[in-house]
Amino acid sequence: MFDIDKYKEIWQTISRNKLRSFLTGFGVAWGILLFVVIFGVGNGIQKGFNDAFSQISPNSLFVHPSQTTQDYKGFNSGRAWTMNGDDLTLLKNTIPEIKHISGMIFGMWGGTISYKDKLGSYPSKGVDFNYAKIESMRILQGRDFNRLDMEEKRKICIIGKRVYEELFDKEENPIGQHICVNGMYYTIVGVADASKDISIGGQISETILIPLPTLQQVTNYGNNIDMILLAAYENVRIKDVESKVKTLLKSKHTIAPTDDAAVMAFSLEEYFTMFNNLFLGIKILVWIVGMGTLLAGAVGISNIMLISIRERTKEIGIRRALGAKPVMILRQIMGESLFLTFFSGYFGFFIGVLILGLIDKIMQMKTGDMIVFNMQLSFGMAVLALSILVIAGMSAGIIPARYALKIKAIDALRDE
Repeated sequence: MFDIDKYKEIWQTISRNKLRSFLTGFGVAWGILLFVVIFGVGNGIQKGFNDAFSQISPNSLFVHPSQTTQDYKGFNSGRAWTMNGDDLTLLKNTIPEIKHISGMIFGMWGGTISYKDKLGSYPSKGVDFNYAKIESMRILQGRDFNRLDMEEKRKICIIGKRVYEELFDKEENPIGQHICVNGMYYTIVGVADASKDISIGGQISETILIPLPTLQQVTNYGNNIDMILLAAYENVRIKDVESKVKTLLKSKHTIAPTDDAAVMAFSLEEYFTMFNNLFLGIKILVWIVGMGTLLAGAVGISNIMLISIRERTKEIGIRRALGAKPVMILRQIMGESLFLTFFSGYFGFFIGVLILGLIDKIMQMKTGDMIVFNMQLSFGMAVLALSILVIAGMSAGIIPARYALKIKAIDALRDE
């Protein structure tokens, strides 16, 4: 006779197992999804930071004068002082850790630049031939400055990429053309850009670069400079170089040895260290969250498998009675656990990758710059994440499999 109540009870049991399996699988998928998204976003931000500052060496130092804050040797505090070309020679000859050194002066900020019938407003700055070695300027057309340009004080210039695009017609060759910079004509010898347009004293793509001695002469600056740029050797701590630079400049310009505010220095070493530590902390947090969620999911899958085995006691007992070997029972339980874990984790992994791709598309539409956010998971990290899924799935099936192997055929039939 058809017992509807019995089959209703069986259906309710199946439904409860489906719900448990779904919730447990969702936990595993959510953990992997969080892992992929947070890790990908962290990698994107770190890559954007490294790309943005790739043209400025972390071993570089930028020094400029400020008013003194202490009385010293008859000079009152609040005294303004200036650096000059002799300081460059002194620092280079005294501090062996310095690899490259350059002076810089700033021309008229937002000065009028004209070419034929076109006008623009761009900053200008004077640099020497070592400048590109410190900020890694890219020459797109033409050439960089050389030593003869400095010695002969040639009236030449290098224009930024955006300056070229706004003043010249498309496909027009700017090399050898003359532009008027604040009433003075210069011959263009190059077009420059930087990988992310980050530069000291203005973005290179929007700047007019002029040989330092030439701009000093044009602006009646004499031998003075506004800033010193230097790069140390790779195995040198820039902080040690900074201390030596400040000591020499204070001594030469009669500044109190304890007046640190009079000599301002800026380096990227501390910022690189701070950001690298921040990204390391993010990665550690992601691993903790991801592994914690996976562990919880593995425990949930193990519990689901135990419940399933208890409900399939008769089935397992009959299989054992018919001669099923323990390895067959073990393979079945481990396979089910592995499938549930891997399927759930792969689903979360796939959704996480789609979310990263969607974020990339949105940021590309808003900023037009894919490099800034280029969020993605490396192939090695993807393989590692999926390997962890496999290990978690196998681990989740160990306890249920051992429980199933302990079931004896006679006990299973008697229990039923």
